[in-house]
Amino acid sequence: MKRVLIVDDDESFLHSLIDGFKAYEDNFTIATAGDGLEAMEILQTEKISLVLTDLKMPRMDGFELLALLTRDYSNVPVIVMTAFGTPEMEDNLRDMGTFQYIEKPIDFAILVEKIITGLAGPSKGYITGVSLSSFLQLIEIDKKTCTLTIHAGSKSGILYFRDGNLLDASFRNLNGSDAAYTIVSWKNVEIEIESSCLETEQNIEKPLGFILLEGSRRKDESNTSAGLYSSSDRTGSLESLNMEDLDLDLSTKASSPGETGGGLNKTPQSQPKIVNTNPGITQFISLLSSFPEINSTIISTREGTILHQAGHSDGKIGSFITYAAAASKQIGSAIGASGDQYSIFTLLNDSRLLILYGKDIVVGLNLGGTTAPEPIADGLRPVLNRISI
Repeated sequence: MKRVLIVDDDESFLHSLIDGFKAYEDNFTIATAGDGLEAMEILQTEKISLVLTDLKMPRMDGFELLALLTRDYSNVPVIVMTAFGTPEMEDNLRDMGTFQYIEKPIDFAILVEKIITGLAGPSKGYITGVSLSSFLQLIEIDKKTCTLTIHAGSKSGILYFRDGNLLDASFRNLNGSDAAYTIVSWKNVEIEIESSCLETEQNIEKPLGFILLEGSRRKDESNTSAGLYSSSDRTGSLESLNMEDLDLDLSTKASSPGETGGGLNKTPQSQPKIVNTNPGITQFISLLSSFPEINSTIISTREGTILHQAGHSDGKIGSFITYAAAASKQIGSAIGASGDQYSIFTLLNDSRLLILYGKDIVVGLNLGGTTAPEPIADGLRPVLNRISI
């Protein structure tokens, strides 16, 4: 029988969950702990199939518990319970995409669904080994003050957070942003957390989202130079996709600002007013311009209206991105995807077309053939999903 460990310091809340889960005792049993220390004792003596944990607890909080899970129980799925402080915090946590969370007050039916799904087997939506990117974003969202020591094999680096703000980083002879870019690119890490921060000076000016994205880009660039990337089996072919098989309503065609049907100009035409007045889109466009690997960019609404275009590309690519925007939800539903995904296509000139689906907008990026799209997609998606129009 699979066993679920619930970690929360609210005894009345724990008792209410225990009573509710009696109806599911044929599916799983329950163990409870009042904080991270009790949870670790249970994990050492019992076989636990899934952990459901709060973040704010005495003695050892949820962050410290997650850090220990990365080291000692990396195969155990985790669901994080959180009481959002602001709508912005809720949006940020939802956009992280790499682990499951549930908001307090708990919707019991949703919680049961998440637990049963987590117990069914490995899922991309659950922390298993707690990705460093997700952990750091959770630190930022919860505005936590702490010092993190990150271990990856023989390497160790330190990240300093105050009120969720990344102040500084150190790794060997590197400090500040350069050290942070290196540390955040590590995989299969172990995390040590100390709930204090001796650093007081702000030596890193860039926001955490940019640090994560740039660290991923630099890692990808290094791997490409070393010849570690080859054509991915996950990439498709634009020519092999039969769009006639999709049940799409394409009666409303994409509108392009200042131009219809042609390729993209090196200098984009005048943008719709929404682009110039929307700080999220403006910041996102500025971020994209910092990547020399991106040959061209098209940003459109979910309905297919083009909001921004830059670089040079065949006009057919813009049309295809419109198709992808219209079809994304339908395709995701058909394949059972848990949320918005991204698509990668190989074009005839061996370049890559990366299509990202945000909450309100869709982004098409034409990348050089030697550029691995996955790290760029993973870095951009959290930022993209925060954009509202």
